[in-house]
Amino acid sequence: MQIRELKVGRLIIRFHWLVAAAVLLTMVSFVRLGFWQLSRAEEKIALQDEFQTSGLAEATDITQVPVAGLQYDLLQHQNRRVLLHGEYLNEQNIFLIYQTFEDQIGYEVLTPFLLQDQQQIVLVSRGWSAIAEVSQLSSELTAISGPRQVEGQLFIPTVKQAALGNQSQNTDWPLLRRYVNNQELAPLFAVPLFPYVVRLAAEQDGTLVRHWPEVTVETGRHFSYALQWFAMAIAVLTVAL
Repeated sequence: MQIRELKVGRLIIRFHWLVAAAVLLTMVSFVRLGFWQLSRAEEKIALQDEFQTSGLAEATDITQVPVAGLQYDLLQHQNRRVLLHGEYLNEQNIFLIYQTFEDQIGYEVLTPFLLQDQQQIVLVSRGWSAIAEVSQLSSELTAISGPRQVEGQLFIPTVKQAALGNQSQNTDWPLLRRYVNNQELAPLFAVPLFPYVVRLAAEQDGTLVRHWPEVTVETGRHFSYALQWFAMAIAVLTVAL
């Protein structure tokens, strides 16, 4: 294939059709990847809107929430407001270590909640405490006795979060854990364990410091990747010229 020349006044442009086609194809590929990243960002922004809507919707009895698997539940139930009817198992608290709030290290307190049909237990996160000693926290933690209705929001972990395991496996109550792992915890209870934690709503009996960050989806990296792909397309054109 011959090299073509194009004269524009005193300027002579020489190009090879095959090289020009390769440059064009490369640029188009990079631009398409950039727009794909932007579309992924738009999808996650829409998902964030759904999370916020779930947090504002009317509370649903937790027994009416269909559990279909982590990936589905993450999209359908994250932040969903739920109601629980039953009673706390105050003698079986779980303390999550190394939990921070305003640059302080403390514990997140989870208290099992036995549903009124006594067929399932739900872990209710009551929030964060700055008390440093486990024995002091256990003695000062307010017991919540008797049947009651509890309101909170579902927290659905990512696949990566759900897979985190604990090296420490003490079986004396209260349990000390770094992460919530249902496969590790389920054998410690006499009835099945609901797969997700409920974060206690404000002004509920027994609520501690509600230290949880707002559940959001990551979009920044998609915009960053899109910018990189567009920059590479420009770079290819610049080098070719």
